[in-house]
Amino acid sequence: MIFRGGQSVVRPSQLRFPCLGSRNTALGFSSIERVPALPNLLLSQRIPDHGFKSTFVTPLIYRTYAAKPVSRPKAHTGRTTTAARKAPTTSKTKAAKKPVAQKTSPKARPKAKSTGKPRIKPKPRPGKKPTAKPKSKKKALTDTQKDALKIKELKVKALVPPHGSHTTAWGVFMAEHAKIPGNGGPKIASSSKVASGKFKELTPERLEHYNHIANQNKAAKAAAYRQWIESHTPIVIYAANLARAALKKRGVKGFLKLQDDRLVRGRANIYAYFLKERFDSGDFRGLKLPEAARLVAREWKALSASEKKPFEDLSAKDGVRYFQELKTVYDKDPSKKA
Repeated sequence: MIFRGGQSVVRPSQLRFPCLGSRNTALGFSSIERVPALPNLLLSQRIPDHGFKSTFVTPLIYRTYAAKPVSRPKAHTGRTTTAARKAPTTSKTKAAKKPVAQKTSPKARPKAKSTGKPRIKPKPRPGKKPTAKPKSKKKALTDTQKDALKIKELKVKALVPPHGSHTTAWGVFMAEHAKIPGNGGPKIASSSKVASGKFKELTPERLEHYNHIANQNKAAKAAAYRQWIESHTPIVIYAANLARAALKKRGVKGFLKLQDDRLVRGRANIYAYFLKERFDSGDFRGLKLPEAARLVAREWKALSASEKKPFEDLSAKDGVRYFQELKTVYDKDPSKKA
């Protein structure tokens, strides 16, 4: 601040001069407010030497007072103004930042080639070879698990024929009765009793109607079964019957032998031909099967070698037929051991 006679002449706080901001001036970025003073007084004012008297003060006076002179303040009228007088705002410009120099990584210097003798690497000491970790052994299956797995494999080989519609009058009637809402589901036991009573009360015309539908279903089922059998080779059907026989031995029900005329018929022995001849004669008519079989066994033991000779010839002839069909149908010869 510069004073003369108790009055401030220069106040560097309002008007901004970006041109004064440099490293050679101690004032930096500031502004000068115009005050009512004479130019000659300001020129003769003693200002401390800051290195900018000759270059700053004189041009500042004429630049400052080149504009309109400041008017005297008006006398106070006693009125209070509602809005406060806003002070003039000045926008400060930030100094331009210098671009930061990017650091460059020093280039790797190429290694100088050694001219000395090559370094001999020490031989590795013989150590223990790494032992492989033992593989985790699978838990052994129990006998029950093995049996269940075997049954599952046999069921796959046994094949499952197509299921047709009902082939009896009662089955057709019951299927029709079950379609009525409320007769199926958990109430099927009570519904079956009701259906049984209604089936007994059927008229002959209605019963003939259900028998006719059952016969049609039976014929359609037989045709579908024959078509399904012929869609497999005789070898596959033969393997399926072996699997069904094994399931029967294990106590699994519902797997009967598949009927296929292409399969090789088994070989009949000597006693089978004698038994057939005796039952075809009609001598055991009216007798139960166990009693008739017991009598036929006694007669067979009483026969001589010459009397058994015809039956032996029939069995030998059937044996030739059996081995020939095995070769043509199953492509194997059971007489030759593997």
